Amino acid sequence: MSLFGQAAASSSVNTTGDISKDVALNAPPEDGISDLKFSPQSEHLAVSSWDKKVRIYEINAQGGSEGKALFEHEQPVLSCCWSK
Repeated sequence: MSLFGQAAASSSVNTTGDISKDVALNAPPEDGISDLKFSPQSEHLAVSSWDKKVRIYEINAQGGSEGKALFEHEQPVLSCCWSK
């Protein structure tokens, strides 16, 4: 496939990325994640999802997670953010 009229590159590209700093979520969303944001003030992660919920996780130094709060909505939640 060519992009904007250029020939496609035949070199192999590693798209896996560095997963050494990934965070596995305990009790992850039941449907697709629509947005996620790390708190600028603490070690918390907000995750919004198509399952109509926003989850707040505390992330520990070892990269583990613990659910701290869950907010249910009437429709899928498409975005989340933190206030300062």
